[in-house]
Amino acid sequence: MPDNTEQTKPETLAGGGDLLTAARALRRMLATLRLTPDRDPHLERTAENVAEFWAEFFAPFIAAQPPPPISAFPAGEMAGQFVAVGSLPFHSLCAHHLTPFFGAAHVAYVPDKLGIGIGAPAKLLEYAARRPQLQERLAADVATALEAACRPRGVAVCLVARQMCMEMRGARAEGRVESVVLRGCFQEAAWRDQFFNYLARQATD
Repeated sequence: MPDNTEQTKPETLAGGGDLLTAARALRRMLATLRLTPDRDPHLERTAENVAEFWAEFFAPFIAAQPPPPISAFPAGEMAGQFVAVGSLPFHSLCAHHLTPFFGAAHVAYVPDKLGIGIGAPAKLLEYAARRPQLQERLAADVATALEAACRPRGVAVCLVARQMCMEMRGARAEGRVESVVLRGCFQEAAWRDQFFNYLARQATD
């Protein structure tokens, strides 16, 4: 089978390497699985498309880019208050199978001396999701990034997602997977209850 990958214009990846090399490797893998253009012409550019997609989606991880800058400001009257941003959509790829998982995130924190803008949790979530990822680690990564941004009294993160590695293989069963991280004051009963009551209200909206 001719390797038509040479016709693809090489593009340098942000973290080194090029798309041509990646596409060639993917084409060989697909051929080993008998997923070839001679059996289905729609597979003619699959290797190139996958290489381009992965390079685009994983660009921050490939290039080892730092987290996005988050501006903090004096908390003022926000200090000690429950602040939450809910129903943030996210999507990532499972580190075990490179299958998608996607859903919604709910993030809360209790400012101490510093506060952050309401868009900051979404920025941190989007950045953390742009790597081969596990849902549990993604929740922890968001919590850690928020702690670094404003040193709050506590952080709570809940991710609720569909996992395609569960739905498309293995159990082949649809379901929602929930991951919760509680840090600082959210490990105390009163704050923990407030967060879970907030999640219950979000579920009914």
